[in-house]
Amino acid sequence: MQAAAEGQKLKRRGISRGLFGALFRSRMQRERDFYDRLRELNGALDGQPKATTARVLRGELYLERGELARAAADFEAALRLMGALDGTRGWRIVEQAMRDRALLGLRMSGARDGADD
Repeated sequence: MQAAAEGQKLKRRGISRGLFGALFRSRMQRERDFYDRLRELNGALDGQPKATTARVLRGELYLERGELARAAADFEAALRLMGALDGTRGWRIVEQAMRDRALLGLRMSGARDGADD
């Protein structure tokens, strides 16, 4: 009985440490996370250069980092690729969501106001 109680106590400590660690990551851990995510997205784009979702996600990553010119370039490239979809097939929900996110990202990066879309 006591062993089970000790196990529960250790489990709660592990959960609280995990939550604390997720909320308060060190600068080095945030840098590591950024480069891990960037490496994954770059790999996805190397394999499929027309992957609009990966391009939008990478733009958001750059935006989060404050690299506004790189973010805007990714959002604009994604929108150009999505423009080619207009004539080939109907829009699906993911494509619509990615287009909206790319337009919002462009506005946030200061590249353009998005009013002409």
